[in-house]
Amino acid sequence: MRRRLIGVLAGASLIAVVPAVPVAAAPSKDSPVAQAACTRAKIGGQSRCIARGQYCAKRYESDYRKYGYSCSKKDRRGRWHLQ
Repeated sequence: MRRRLIGVLAGASLIAVVPAVPVAAAPSKDSPVAQAACTRAKIGGQSRCIARGQYCAKRYESDYRKYGYSCSKKDRRGRWHLQ
């Protein structure tokens, strides 16, 4: 009984000594999430973040070329990807 009481008191004192760790703030909606891996571009009149390997539409090929990409890789399912 006495050992259990000493153990509980020792554990409680450790909890009281440990400082509270600040929780990291959640990113706001305006903060960039994957900006490092993509290029901001205007494709089909809309602002987008494009990167190599993403799906693309052949009709916007001229827009992709302005930013150094091409919509030329076709996968097994027939979908186009940026290169």
